[in-house]
Amino acid sequence: MSDLKKLKRLVSVDICQTQSLNGLDPIEIEEDAEGALYQVDRQTYILAYDSHLNGRKVTTTVKIGNDTLSLVKIGDVHSRQTFAPDQWLASQFFYGGGSIICRNFTKKLDYALTPSGGLIEVLYELWSGDTHLGYFNMELFIR
Repeated sequence: MSDLKKLKRLVSVDICQTQSLNGLDPIEIEEDAEGALYQVDRQTYILAYDSHLNGRKVTTTVKIGNDTLSLVKIGDVHSRQTFAPDQWLASQFFYGGGSIICRNFTKKLDYALTPSGGLIEVLYELWSGDTHLGYFNMELFIR
């Protein structure tokens, strides 16, 4: 962990999310957060930040590298999602003692990161069984 700590940098994160749930108008969420960017190796980064959703704290950890993004959120609802271009992967949501397991299809995963910041964008569809739940887009601007 000491090597990882040496590569830590405090950053500002601009978060832009759009959710287009089936049958409902799209919802856009924009917020700013403070966090830390870690460079694990030449191609792998970890971004950690706290944000507030509906007045409640959410801690988010993003690990990205080798065309894979892992996203873990801790708050009223905990979630664990993994994304890779053109792949079906699991999304898990935990809340009040219950859980839901869905699957996502990553339509787009783009990122350009350096030790001083960058951009992460993921566009995906979320499904529960044969039911399409909607389209989701997340952009993180790190500086």
